[in-house]
Amino acid sequence: MSNQSSLVRIISAVVLVSITSPLAKSQVTDQVGQTNNESELTGLSTFSNGVAAYVYGYPLVMFGLTERIAITVPSAGVKLGGAPLNQFGKEPGLPDSSFTDVVLPSTTTLYASAFINLKAEPIILHIPNITDRFFLLQMLDGWTNVSDKSPGSRLGSKEGDYALVGPDWTGTLPSGISPGNVIQMDTNSMWIIGRIYTKGTADDIALVKDQIYPTLTLTPLSAYHKHYKPPANLPLDPSIETVTSPLDQVAGMDACAFFGTLAAMMKYNPSLPADTAVAQKLADIGILPNQSFDCITLRAKQRIELAALQLAVVAARARLQVPPGLPQAKTNFWLMPLDVGTYGTNYLLRAQVAVNAFGANNPIDAVYGYGTLDGRGLPLNGSNSYAIHFNPKTAAGNAGEIPPVNPNAFWSVTIYNQDGTLVANNVVSYNAIGIPQVQGHSACLNPDNSLDLYLQPTAPSGGTPFCNWLPIPQGDPFIVFLRMYWPDNAVLAGRWVPPPIQRVR
Repeated sequence: MSNQSSLVRIISAVVLVSITSPLAKSQVTDQVGQTNNESELTGLSTFSNGVAAYVYGYPLVMFGLTERIAITVPSAGVKLGGAPLNQFGKEPGLPDSSFTDVVLPSTTTLYASAFINLKAEPIILHIPNITDRFFLLQMLDGWTNVSDKSPGSRLGSKEGDYALVGPDWTGTLPSGISPGNVIQMDTNSMWIIGRIYTKGTADDIALVKDQIYPTLTLTPLSAYHKHYKPPANLPLDPSIETVTSPLDQVAGMDACAFFGTLAAMMKYNPSLPADTAVAQKLADIGILPNQSFDCITLRAKQRIELAALQLAVVAARARLQVPPGLPQAKTNFWLMPLDVGTYGTNYLLRAQVAVNAFGANNPIDAVYGYGTLDGRGLPLNGSNSYAIHFNPKTAAGNAGEIPPVNPNAFWSVTIYNQDGTLVANNVVSYNAIGIPQVQGHSACLNPDNSLDLYLQPTAPSGGTPFCNWLPIPQGDPFIVFLRMYWPDNAVLAGRWVPPPIQRVR
């Protein structure tokens, strides 16, 4: 009877915790305060700590599964975005409408992605001479925090060798690596998401592949200055699931699988120094440093705690399905987060971003605008036609102007189907328009240097409108995605927001 009563109380808490009002929180507190039964108190405590642990650990678990899928390939280049551990997977060309491996794929940059483990030793990154185009080597730790030393055009990163060093290593680096080229990571697991701007023409893509890719390399410290050749034709573990997406794999985990994976990942990537409070919550449910999560004992002896953890997973998942609160009215119904990439102890935001935009950049390097509503707040649909009018750019970067980015960077607007794939059409060969040229296509400014983009299922009549036509799917919902790399302070301070997407007749 006591166990049943505990479960009823826990289920009530699940409902209440999903409501964020102070009244709901006080009701949960009252429930716990009225509980005298030791079993009930244990169950409620386990539930509360389980919710906190799930939210805290979700990004690390997502990181682990994403890494496992990406590195389960025999050689680099076999699968787009995939490469063995400590190797780059380099994108050979831009995606088209047939590409479905990644949602919202970029048609403005070529990607070079690498998952790295720094537990055994540092890895030496060589950056070639990239001075004629924007580039960014975004570096994330296992908790998805972005390093403020991520090399790229904004930091003026020069050609040379850079040492990637994990938290456990205590050796000496070669004298040839300058102190300014040492990038200290908070975790042993890290992910490099390299983006290299391309005009999108065949010649420019070939230039990246022939002149940049060959010397963008990763070398273990023990092989530095030796004739190192990355291993290839590696055997694969057939038990590893590589078809189901990481998002769906995590969604299918019960408490034992999730917390077991979290505990295993934390052996290489322990809690950060700022995480003392949540580390105690982890310990209370059985996630201890350098130990496996013991779900067998929970199943055999403490069923009330296991049931509480299962319910905690359900409650936490429901909470993470709520996107981060963003001021849509101030952004003309665009979603444009400016507080991602570095999270501190804001574990809820970090987990919500991992669900909705895993691998998000620091805004100082890139800001994305996500549009599914027009200027009246109505859903975008290919049964209609739309336009976006950008005012001429000024030094102030006022709202509604052409996106203000550094002259050495770029911005673009891309159209996607509702599922995040590129829109197919038989008229033009591009899905994006921006400045400078993207996908081999240049935007056409008006005589006053303003810009009008036309979002229509069929081409407008000839002239400038046709130059700035972005095809949308006939009769279906769609997404408008704005990318701004190296944005001006007007964007970062919230003074600049995109103009509304206006429905036109």
